[in-house]
Amino acid sequence: MSHSRSHAEEARILAALERQYAGPKAFRALSAPVWKAGALSEKDKHLAAVAIAQITRCAFCIEHHAELARRGGASVAEALAVSYLSAALESLGDANVSVEADKLVIADDASVGQAIAAARSTFVQQVFDIDALTPAFVWITAAAAAYTQSSDARRRVFHEQALRQGASAEALDEAYAIAVVLRAGAVYAHTLHVVDAFGDS
Repeated sequence: MSHSRSHAEEARILAALERQYAGPKAFRALSAPVWKAGALSEKDKHLAAVAIAQITRCAFCIEHHAELARRGGASVAEALAVSYLSAALESLGDANVSVEADKLVIADDASVGQAIAAARSTFVQQVFDIDALTPAFVWITAAAAAYTQSSDARRRVFHEQALRQGASAEALDEAYAIAVVLRAGAVYAHTLHVVDAFGDS
């Protein structure tokens, strides 16, 4: 995306594309219903989206959903908490995880040394324990992020722990829907580059 455009200008271009072209219209039809409050509030949906967008590496999506979360009443502490939750999950690589006594346990990972493995374990646990988010929402967001990472074994661990922490199946389903939209949304946002190539912006 152009460094000379503001986020608001990029959003206006994407909205115009949604009125003109079939692909953007189809994306809007997929996306729009997902953001309505349900088992998760609109604020929490946009916070989950910030975490997922960190994983999809969509700068537009990060900024867009952080702004919407802020408008919905989210604090900077909450936004940073979900961002670092994604960082913690990304640090896991292919390591297997489990939950014991409500704490995330990382299986031995032969691909990293003991010192960094221990430091990573401390980092991950500190992030999962941040009190800016409820435990249920931490595990819901982690499950959706694991879905985004295509890590089904990890997603199942987080899903079950979210249920144990009082999350509803509906809230988890809504978080997975956000992941579906954000995976597509990372590509959607990058269509701005396509538009730039054709000089339509």
